[in-house]
Amino acid sequence: MVKYCPRCGARAIPGAKFCRSCGSKLDKKEKASKVQEVEKTFQEDDYESEEEPSPPVKVELTKEEEDSLLTLSEIIPLQKKIEELKKNKDTLEIRFRVEEEITEKEYNTELKKIITDMSKFEKEIKVKRKVMSSLFLLNLVQEVLEMRERQEKLEEIFTEGRIQESTYDRLKKEYKEKEKATQAKVDEEEAKLKQYRRNLIDEKDEITSLKEELFARFSVEEFTEKEYRAKIKKLESRNLEGLIAAVDEIIARMSKV
Repeated sequence: MVKYCPRCGARAIPGAKFCRSCGSKLDKKEKASKVQEVEKTFQEDDYESEEEPSPPVKVELTKEEEDSLLTLSEIIPLQKKIEELKKNKDTLEIRFRVEEEITEKEYNTELKKIITDMSKFEKEIKVKRKVMSSLFLLNLVQEVLEMRERQEKLEEIFTEGRIQESTYDRLKKEYKEKEKATQAKVDEEEAKLKQYRRNLIDEKDEITSLKEELFARFSVEEFTEKEYRAKIKKLESRNLEGLIAAVDEIIARMSKV
């Protein structure tokens, strides 16, 4: 067996009683060599890798929270339409005032239509938000942003000499501590939300598999078309795509915090 010096780690000459590197006495009852330790580590890693993976954590939201997410999923495309209309409005302005591609009459007609459509979508969003329960996570994000805004305003009035340094230090510490505490909650809720999203993806994959199985059973005439459609409808009762889209939107907002 290859021996190594217990003091400096140098490889020992076979049969040697002293280390050729540092001169230390080589103990016959020497501890396992470094090579053996490395080999043991690899063996342990291999053993651990063969263990059964832990089951995914199941994160569930209340019906109220899921309903709010679904409402948000309906609001998202409306917001995107409004953003697109704003871009169209800017383009229209350039075409009329800068490039002079269209007449004033054409400009006014198109502008009126854009404003009308924007107003319609904004009203739809307002109605949906009225029936939408407040999402705890978005409230936390808003709290963090408010704490940061207060610190910026505090910095401004202190720089202007409108408050004393003692007041500035006390309030800055207070806002900073609140921001830190709320940020910790945001991080915790974000982790929960990301796991919830993974659960939704797993559920979506499972439903896809079940739908294929139902199609196969229907194809071999295990049940009627009416029964088949009823089973498919039941599987599609949850708007998973909408929930995933809403979760993605919230995570995107949180990334800005």
